[in-house]
Amino acid sequence: DVGNKANSYLCSSYAWDTAIKFIQTHSTATNYATTRENFNGNWLDKDVKDKNGNVIKKSGVAITINTGLTTNWANIYDMGGNVAEFSTEIKPLATECIVLRGGSSTGGCGSTIPAGGRWNHDAEILSECYGFCATLFLN
Repeated sequence: DVGNKANSYLCSSYAWDTAIKFIQTHSTATNYATTRENFNGNWLDKDVKDKNGNVIKKSGVAITINTGLTTNWANIYDMGGNVAEFSTEIKPLATECIVLRGGSSTGGCGSTIPAGGRWNHDAEILSECYGFCATLFLN
């Protein structure tokens, strides 16, 4: 029974930072948290290339692409670009209390924020440029 073998939760900022640290420790992406330079992620202002180097999304095109089409780092995809991810972190007593992680492929939705980036938004947001990442805990 799968329910007895694993649990999943909305990704916390701690889990997000741990995944970024894992990428930076176990791949050549040692500055993945702080820059977008030389990374093949789906940010609005960057071309996205497939594994053969062919452009599959041109710079300036605001679309999400399927996971697995960009470059993986330590077998992890899409922490930089594609969609900004909701986290369980909140900023109490702030007008923009929701904390999002990473950047996105559409303008105005954190489209220039690197994978380790953290930014706030109001609780009423609903947009195609936001998503969520689940954290899987194996029992």
